[in-house]
Amino acid sequence: MALSVNLILGLGLIIYGLFMQVRRQAAPEKIEKLQVLIESHGEKTGRTIHIVGHTVVPLVAGVLLLIAHFRA
Repeated sequence: MALSVNLILGLGLIIYGLFMQVRRQAAPEKIEKLQVLIESHGEKTGRTIHIVGHTVVPLVAGVLLLIAHFRA
């Protein structure tokens, strides 16, 4: 099986999404983008935006890219 762009990007996005989830749980005060979102949108909305943008979207995109790789 050859390496494809879909496989590499898919795995990278999944790793990034999982990393951000763990980092947000371990030390959320060290994530500058999260702090900016909390300051500008409030606690709940800022965290929700960050979770969707930095965890959910990369995980979904990564899974879709892996599916595309294995279907080809």
